[in-house]
Amino acid sequence: MNRKIVSLIAAAAFGAASPASIAIAQAPLAPKAQTQTRAAAGPTVNANIAGVKRAAVAPAKAAPAEQRLGAGRNVAMMVVGGAALIIGAIIGGTAGILIAVGGAAIGLYGLYNFVQ
Repeated sequence: MNRKIVSLIAAAAFGAASPASIAIAQAPLAPKAQTQTRAAAGPTVNANIAGVKRAAVAPAKAAPAEQRLGAGRNVAMMVVGGAALIIGAIIGGTAGILIAVGGAAIGLYGLYNFVQ
């Protein structure tokens, strides 16, 4: 009976955690400023070069900071909590219930921070 309850809680925790990670993966990127460059009409010196030529390298910019810092730690807490739920269900008995309850607490704390 206890294994069924713990397994049901584990399945609910994984189901609650999945849509959040999917939503982040499917979030649209910030719109880029559209710049229009016109190609020169007619033949050019660069078009006349045959063979290997040096590629134009854009100046390096600093990487933009992530808007959702710390999401990796929260997701890790949810995964560890879910794993503890499953391990607690496998162990069974009083020790398994304690591990499962601890895992549920860790997973829910990670979920709470992730949503914030």
